[in-house]
Amino acid sequence: MEGWLTVFFLFAFASGTLAHLLPSVLPVTRVTTDGLLLVINGLLFFALWRRNVDARLLWWLVAAYGITFSLEAIGVATGAIFGDYTYGPTMWWQWLGVPFVIALNWAALTLACNDLAERLLDRFGHDGGEDVGQGEILGSTRTGATKSPEAVRENRSLGTATLAALLAGIFTALYDVAIEPVAIALDYWTWAAGDIPLQNYLAWAAIAFAISLPLQLLRIRYRSPLLLVYLLAQLFFFLVLNFAL
Repeated sequence: MEGWLTVFFLFAFASGTLAHLLPSVLPVTRVTTDGLLLVINGLLFFALWRRNVDARLLWWLVAAYGITFSLEAIGVATGAIFGDYTYGPTMWWQWLGVPFVIALNWAALTLACNDLAERLLDRFGHDGGEDVGQGEILGSTRTGATKSPEAVRENRSLGTATLAALLAGIFTALYDVAIEPVAIALDYWTWAAGDIPLQNYLAWAAIAFAISLPLQLLRIRYRSPLLLVYLLAQLFFFLVLNFAL
């Protein structure tokens, strides 16, 4: 399933990039944005559940959705969280001025940035705990072979888990740097002052860190190669459109 979804995600974001560059197709693309994002996020979450089968992941998704949607609604109404902004009609399925799919995007992007953070920690040897037994070793029965990502996570220290959440928050905010110009150009949302406030990026980092922390501290199982595919394919979409629009 993950193989087919990898192909689908690459095709969806690549074709979506092209569709946004063709004036004749752009009106249809804007109408279908909500539906396509819903399908992509839904398939991603289903694949994560199927691989990990951790009931806590479902509870985390519900909590992350509720928290981020609520903060978005408060932000739109008051301007106190991200700055003074409003959502446009491109994502038309909305309540309290917030598109329903936005909170799904929050959850998916946060998971993907956590996966990236953990990949970097794994790469640089921040396992933060005792060595695991041979029964948890992936791909070999010899002592000293590569540990599975989940075996490493189970043995991470509190500090390393917190560092992973912090990195995820930073990566999420940096990702938004690529999102903002495209979102504004496509009328996903607009800023009242015209410029994107620094407050927005700080809020993104803080919120992503806050919802990442329980994911890391509780060692909720969520990892999948699809998260990196999702992260990079969507980044390609935004980077190309940053230069083209």
